[in-house]
Amino acid sequence: MSQRTPARLSLRPTRRALLAATATLVASPALLRRPAWADGPWPSRNVRFIVPFAAGGTTDILARVTAAKLSEDYGQQFIVENKPGAGGNIAADYVAKADPDGHTFIVGTPGTHVINQFVYKAMPFDPIRDIDPVIIIARVPNLFSVTPDLPVRTVEEFVRLAKGKPGGYFYGTPGLGSTAHVSTELFKSMTGVDIVHVPYKGSAPSLTDLVAGRIHLTIDNLPASQPFAESGAIRPIAVSSAKRWPLMPDIPTIAEAGVPGYEAQSWFTIAAPAKTSPEIIGKLNASVERFIKSEDGTARLRKLGAEPAGGSPADMGRYVLAEAEKWGKVAKFAGIKPE
Repeated sequence: MSQRTPARLSLRPTRRALLAATATLVASPALLRRPAWADGPWPSRNVRFIVPFAAGGTTDILARVTAAKLSEDYGQQFIVENKPGAGGNIAADYVAKADPDGHTFIVGTPGTHVINQFVYKAMPFDPIRDIDPVIIIARVPNLFSVTPDLPVRTVEEFVRLAKGKPGGYFYGTPGLGSTAHVSTELFKSMTGVDIVHVPYKGSAPSLTDLVAGRIHLTIDNLPASQPFAESGAIRPIAVSSAKRWPLMPDIPTIAEAGVPGYEAQSWFTIAAPAKTSPEIIGKLNASVERFIKSEDGTARLRKLGAEPAGGSPADMGRYVLAEAEKWGKVAKFAGIKPE
């Protein structure tokens, strides 16, 4: 496998810049005293949440739930616009080049913030330099599931089976560079199993083939996998998060089930064009934090298969950098080459 990684794997220059910028967001009284907008209180008109995928997916659903609450709070409409394509790069590039006036944001994912730089050779934007962090809305674990005919019921049993037949088992994902893809490659790197990647155009066809037995394994987002698991169409074995999922307490984590230290989650954010006012970012951060940490907000997100996250813009900035280092190493292990 190729070990070549793109030039963007080197994050040192942008790490210093981002840490300085995110520290400024929370530590500079001078900035907080500066007027954030010139035309009256923010928001002064409709605010757009740009979603990088088609309607109906996890990103879209979380964006709409959050936007509806913010519309109530501010008396201005927070409108969700879907701009799918290029693994989220079309939407992210649109936001990166938007007017930083606090009326356009992206609802981002690991792809837009981190993974795409290892998959696409010609990135139209810099995910660190051109996009400012606001908040992590939620994290979503992946569900390790097998086709029902596979004679395994634990992660350890699957590892033994796969090691007995290298290259003989297939795992499906929603596509190259998806969180399901890199999560499974992380599993391969930590267990030494040789299983073959079958990329699809979305979770639904991948899970349909898992039901039919045409592939053997998926480690895909819980919201997509859960209905199939609950119906008995696939066999859930473990979750990818560090802790057990509260609504599936009998399903162990992959780390508990024989791969110590394993953790992989999808996460969903709000981010702004670079140079957006720190006051606006701080105000939006506080509003979303209140919602997702409220009893109603937490219940609504968990019902969707998501765990509320929150934190400051600086927290999000540090998390994105840590995820970039983690998944950059996985991309190198998997031989993922930018195309």
